[in-house]
Amino acid sequence: MSATPTDRFPDRPDQRPSATAATRPLLLRLLDAPVRWRALDTVAAPVRDLVRAAEPRWLADLLHGTWLGHPLHPVLAQVVVGSWTSAAAVDALSLAGLVPDDLADGADATSAALAAAGIATTLPTVASGLTDWAELHPDQQRIGLVHAASNYAALTVFAASLVQRWRGRTTSARWLSVAGVSTATLGAALGGHLSYRWSAGASHAEHVPHVAPEGWHRVAAYDELVVDEPVQGHVGDVPVVVVRTADGVSVLADSCSHLAGPLSGGKVTREGGEACLVCPWHGSAFRLADGSVAAGPAVAPQPVLASRVDVDGGVLARVVPVP
Repeated sequence: MSATPTDRFPDRPDQRPSATAATRPLLLRLLDAPVRWRALDTVAAPVRDLVRAAEPRWLADLLHGTWLGHPLHPVLAQVVVGSWTSAAAVDALSLAGLVPDDLADGADATSAALAAAGIATTLPTVASGLTDWAELHPDQQRIGLVHAASNYAALTVFAASLVQRWRGRTTSARWLSVAGVSTATLGAALGGHLSYRWSAGASHAEHVPHVAPEGWHRVAAYDELVVDEPVQGHVGDVPVVVVRTADGVSVLADSCSHLAGPLSGGKVTREGGEACLVCPWHGSAFRLADGSVAAGPAVAPQPVLASRVDVDGGVLARVVPVP
């Protein structure tokens, strides 16, 4: 029986390998702090279940960015953060007295428009972020909750800045704008940490074509394969999944591109008449023919190896060089 996400990512701090506090940079300790805040799970569990239950698959795939081949959330987040940063920069220049009097009204109008653009983009950004977050591991979800809380706080501050500006209280509106971008910067730092340190949204199968040995390798015996029942094989030390179908044999990287789930523990289904392999962890479906994503939460395709059956009945696989 394959390991579940919880088995592979234990929640107890004493079960996690980690550097001592003395050797870990202060910034890393601060950004990692939410991982140990297990009280967040009482919020995470019901929200996660609600998101999963409320979204039909077509909407989840849309918000994941499956159709785009790239996570949608960071694309939208760039618009929000970029708009707010630009608004705050204009307001900071005004507060510093660097904007000429004859341009002050235009500067305030520009800042207000930028802040409003960022606020308007938050709805799809939040929706895509929640959809991605609902399919993460518990430790990633804790960081994600603090990331979201920081961004909600920034949204509130920028909304207050707009209200103050509409009331004619320009100075307080400017200060709120600067405070809002400071809060948003904290949220962005946590979001980047979640992506780069904790690999949320990154492909967990991209390495396969780079580390698997070259040449043909025996991965299974054809006669021992049962139709539509995936099994694990190896190309060198790299695990692959071997699937025999009515059309032949397919060999893919075993580590799911979404969060490294073992595809050899999944099942074969049909999506639009095409044979697909479904990850047992989060339900991502990959077409056996070319490894493309048929259903999320995965957005990156699964590496496919060239395969053939030799005269002795062995299934051979070879890594396809990256273009």
